[in-house]
Amino acid sequence: MAADNPSLEPRKPIRASRWKPPPSPRATSSRRLLVRLIAIPALAFAGVLIYRGVQDRFVLPACDSARAKSTLANVLDQIKVGPVSDEMIKTVGTDKTKVVCNAQLPLAEGGTLNVDYNFFWQGSNAEMRYAISRRPANSTNKPLPEPPQAPTRTN
Repeated sequence: MAADNPSLEPRKPIRASRWKPPPSPRATSSRRLLVRLIAIPALAFAGVLIYRGVQDRFVLPACDSARAKSTLANVLDQIKVGPVSDEMIKTVGTDKTKVVCNAQLPLAEGGTLNVDYNFFWQGSNAEMRYAISRRPANSTNKPLPEPPQAPTRTN
């Protein structure tokens, strides 16, 4: 019969514990503020890192961007030419599908190395195509040789 009536079953004793006051609203609000001060900048920083990683998939590099300079530096390292500075790079034209650039590098032995390069989309990847040509040093500073004189006759 005791099984039919749950109020007649013996109860388990309640363990005594030390009384703790509830947390004050000031303590919880300061914790929330601290979490917000840390979490919001951390999320913003993570968002910037993600955007930079994804940006390469959607935007072609500008001629003077770090990404374009490192790609050009890799090409120039293969032909053993020195580094490129910002003054040497010119943007010839830009489009959604293509960025055309030009770099002129002075050579140690005189003359100029002309690098025409462009970035374009190949499927979902940005690719680079380049052409390299040498220009001889300008000879405008040298005087032109005198033309040969016709012999004169004396009688």
